[in-house]
Amino acid sequence: MFMPRALKVKRPAQAPGQVLNKKSKVSQEQNDKSSSETPEHKEDAEDKVVEAGGDSTDISVHDDEHKPSSDITEEEEEEEEEEEEPVKSFKKNQRWPEPGEPVCVMCGRYGEYICDATDNDVCSLECKANHLMQMGMGTGADAFNRENQNEDKRTPQPEQLAAGSGGAGGSEAGYSYKEDRFISGLTEEQVQRIKQELGIETQGRDVSRAILEFEHCSFPSTLSGNLKKAGYDAPTPVQMQMVPVGLTGRDVIASADTGSGKTIAFLLPVIVRAMEKPAHSVGHPVALILTPTRELAIQIERQAKELVMGLANMRTALLVGGMPLPPQLHRLKSSIKIVIATPGRLIEILKQKALQLDTVKVVVVDEVDTMLKMGFQQQVLEILDQVPEEHQALLVSATIPAGTEELAARLVRDPVRIAIGERNQPCANVRQILLWVEEPSKKKKLFEILNDSKLYQPPVVVFVDCKLGADLLCEAVAKVTGLTTVAIHSDKRQWERNRILRGLLDGDFEVVISTGVLGRGLDLVNVRLVVNFDMPNTMDEYVHQMGRAGRLGHRGTAITFLNNNNKRLFLSVVNRVKPTGSILPPQLLNSPHLHEQQRRERQKTKTGPEDTLVTTNNLLDIIKKHDRRKK
Repeated sequence: MFMPRALKVKRPAQAPGQVLNKKSKVSQEQNDKSSSETPEHKEDAEDKVVEAGGDSTDISVHDDEHKPSSDITEEEEEEEEEEEEPVKSFKKNQRWPEPGEPVCVMCGRYGEYICDATDNDVCSLECKANHLMQMGMGTGADAFNRENQNEDKRTPQPEQLAAGSGGAGGSEAGYSYKEDRFISGLTEEQVQRIKQELGIETQGRDVSRAILEFEHCSFPSTLSGNLKKAGYDAPTPVQMQMVPVGLTGRDVIASADTGSGKTIAFLLPVIVRAMEKPAHSVGHPVALILTPTRELAIQIERQAKELVMGLANMRTALLVGGMPLPPQLHRLKSSIKIVIATPGRLIEILKQKALQLDTVKVVVVDEVDTMLKMGFQQQVLEILDQVPEEHQALLVSATIPAGTEELAARLVRDPVRIAIGERNQPCANVRQILLWVEEPSKKKKLFEILNDSKLYQPPVVVFVDCKLGADLLCEAVAKVTGLTTVAIHSDKRQWERNRILRGLLDGDFEVVISTGVLGRGLDLVNVRLVVNFDMPNTMDEYVHQMGRAGRLGHRGTAITFLNNNNKRLFLSVVNRVKPTGSILPPQLLNSPHLHEQQRRERQKTKTGPEDTLVTTNNLLDIIKKHDRRKK
């Protein structure tokens, strides 16, 4: 009977004793019948070979017509019932999932199997073939024709994973980074000239030299192939410097423009570190990546899966809120190497003891400026308390204010600081247009922009400051302009947000009205126009939001509406935007609020900076200094 070879059947883990008993029975049966079994029957038996963690167990198929009834025992009847069912060929034969069960990535039916090539849940051979074709891994036809390959493997058990590296990935597990001869042969003057041309600044002890090509890292062949398949032909400046530093095991604090490739810059050291370490028991990952939003976590996991495809025993787990908890707990029952999580959901799972962080060797905190603010700070520190002290820390963001950097410095040891371009400045690839628009005229101005053939380039992302405003503006834009418009914010269910994100990338929507959920980290590669309908509350958020229009080196445009409601940011806007050559509205430049802020800034500079850091030693002095009571 035909048994497909390219799916890992997800079955409940059996006790070790049961597996051994089954093996001994089967081998005894085969020895008893080896002399009488015909070659034809042997071929049938070999078609049922199941490999578990590299050790093959031959399970013979016995039919009543080929075996006397007197030889059939009760134990053998039970064994027949326990045999694997044929893998479903078509999705129509698969049922729909119960709440909390894995879901097929293609059709949404019960994800009974795991695709061996991509580590994603699928429901049938049909969906596996479509999935492989979608991932650019052939036509998918070979999913139905693998009779001559011994690739039908059950999901490896933790004991088997820990026992050996297994398969083709065994030789790749011994990789360690060594500086390429070409890089070593450069003079110090040449290295400094390269860094200056690329806008790379570094601080720290014994900083590794930047690479110029990914080939200079001599990655294992599978990882190098995955990089090329994913379209990463040449490294960006942040990747050139951060990858070699990360591969040497150093802690890093890195800031670079939005869309500069920071995700790959930290993923490569994480994957290599995970390859070095053997798989631990269930619920003990090697690497942890923390992000502030679900969408960013989903994107990071997708990029990680592209890079680990084909690497032995490299599994990821996505732990985020807004999605059902049971499938995430089910995922953790496998031997996971890399966990990508948002802080709230991770703490919830840690309290259930479904995950332990005592084996984590590398921690990434993405968008560290947001993660160390009051909303996330306590959660992040609570998580890091459960990570071993001897771990590598990679902290990255487009903006790292001075106050945040001081706090971040407490989370790292002897770090290398990397800055690409000017720190905390808007992305150079984005043309900035600031318009003075009073509140009642904002909608009218937005409609004018969407009707302007020179400015309008779909899809357009419009940022607003509240969820209700997003829904109301979405209705108004759709009604007045007739454009395909959708709103996205944190009150939307996760599956709906995923659908909107996918539609945005596929070009299904012409206008997307968003709160800050799309403002950080997401690679909206086809977005060329961003409108800040409501000016963000901080300049750091402004830098992130306008950066959605200049991903991966593409040029874009960001239009921002300003008025006196944003007077608190006038000085910051002028200081950050004016050096880029953008024209500022005269209402802003002539504003008395701006002049007052400039006067205070000059006065503060004249008197010199004050020591505002409060410690136990200077607390009483500061109180006395600011005590206005008459003595």
